[in-house]
Amino acid sequence: MLGSLEKRILSVLHKERKINAREIYQALKEEGMAITYVTVNTVLSRLYKRGLVNRTKEPFRGTFRYTYEYKDIEDELITSLLGDVDILFGKDGIDHLKMKLDAKKDQEIADAEEKGILVSNSIPSPNMRIKLSRNDAQNSIIKKVENISEQNISACYQCGKCSAGCPMVTLMDLLPNQIIRLVQLGQINDVLKSKTIWLCASCFACTARCPKGVDLAKVMEALRLLLLRKSTNYVEPSKLDIDENLPQIALVSNFRKMTG
Repeated sequence: MLGSLEKRILSVLHKERKINAREIYQALKEEGMAITYVTVNTVLSRLYKRGLVNRTKEPFRGTFRYTYEYKDIEDELITSLLGDVDILFGKDGIDHLKMKLDAKKDQEIADAEEKGILVSNSIPSPNMRIKLSRNDAQNSIIKKVENISEQNISACYQCGKCSAGCPMVTLMDLLPNQIIRLVQLGQINDVLKSKTIWLCASCFACTARCPKGVDLAKVMEALRLLLLRKSTNYVEPSKLDIDENLPQIALVSNFRKMTG
């Protein structure tokens, strides 16, 4: 899996096609990235070893330097993948396989909902329009979240620093700043269907970065409590296959957070 810096470097290479490490470093600096030349060189070497970029040695000031070039691997990978799928299932079998997977996914969602487990698939996509009203924005549940968390929800002005510094953000279906924005708009049901509120590690990185002093970790806790106080557990202890070697403190922490 590519890291954010690797993606940015590949983006520069894709645009320039052929460029040296110093020029890539300057391009990233112009984009506002706080980075060192040594780091750029290290990442480029890693990308070359993984076969994601081409590298050539060119003479430079009595010695040499490496020039990197974007490597077009997408078409090759896609063609290979489609060929394998066609061999395994045939052209007619691909549509059947898709229908089978969709049916399996729908059944898994239905089973999870029957067990009382929240399913994140039902949250709105980023491109879905949300119908707003004054009643939603003045929802009494918003006041309840504010009372439990002791935070001023409306203070957030969506700078995004909470999401930028969150160590769990890659696993979340909604970004932390999106969570608080939906709460501001009264879309509580969409927030409670998200897995983000359960993935929050309460590390307080967002709290430390917030320029308005909003403790987002407390807001996440308040949202969890809205469900837990209704006896809606995110994890059912009776259905877990628990390893006896697991630390008891880890189990206790898990149950405190995810069960009512």
